[in-house]
Amino acid sequence: MKHLLTFLFFLGIAAPASAQDQFYKVVKEYFRVNPFTGRFSDFVNAVKTDPQLTVTEDTDKTDTSLFNIQGDYKTFNPFAIRARRVEMLLGEKELVIRRRDRILDTFVFYQITGFFDSTAQTVKAVQREYKRICKKIKRDLPNGEEILLNTIKGIREGALTNLTSSGSASPPISIGWYVKEDGELALLVALRMNYVNNRAVPRGGYFSIRQYINWSALPVD
Repeated sequence: MKHLLTFLFFLGIAAPASAQDQFYKVVKEYFRVNPFTGRFSDFVNAVKTDPQLTVTEDTDKTDTSLFNIQGDYKTFNPFAIRARRVEMLLGEKELVIRRRDRILDTFVFYQITGFFDSTAQTVKAVQREYKRICKKIKRDLPNGEEILLNTIKGIREGALTNLTSSGSASPPISIGWYVKEDGELALLVALRMNYVNNRAVPRGGYFSIRQYINWSALPVD
């Protein structure tokens, strides 16, 4: 799983697209805790203290490390298919944008992954669900780029669709599915975001009037 996440971090590049509020609707539907409705610190605390989440890893941010939270939901499953397990990942990641000068770009990665019984019927159901989620977002982000994952070692079949805001090369959201050689079958939705003034901002500059209204209703920290 870790090598797939690394792939997501560094190949999360897609063609520009126009965007409306469909992005936020998908975030609300598939993530139990919405990062865009209040203060970022309150969001992180809500994830960590969620009674539905069994935390398996919790690393605080220090001078030498970035924060990272990982866990499994007890019953929460936003996908249309019955899952064996639903995993949540939330953490800061560093991307080297200028290797010579060692310039790093830090962003927050928030992912939910459903793991399913690997049968021929379930694989087809996962593929349909993947296409359904992509179609929903593509109503407002029509130029998403799909990358096939079968070139990654250990993955038999799969795909990842990155979707960006207009004029941006950094996608705020990706939808993916894969089946590994050992039979592990998964479907995922991944967000990339930054936080400014204790508010979460979708990576790539995507920003809606609705979010501006939500921000303006909160006092500045």
